[in-house]
Amino acid sequence: MLLGHESTGIPPEALDHLDAAVEIPMVGHGQSLNVAVAGSLVLYRLAGLL
Repeated sequence: MLLGHESTGIPPEALDHLDAAVEIPMVGHGQSLNVAVAGSLVLYRLAGLL
């Protein structure tokens, strides 16, 4: 799992080396999630708890 920068994401040259890329949809006025929060959401999903 590779986490991108909160505002710029993962650099385009790194995307070519990934098997898949996902984005967490945002509802409301927020621009991005804190990378620690985003990482915990992804790990929670990968663990099969969501």
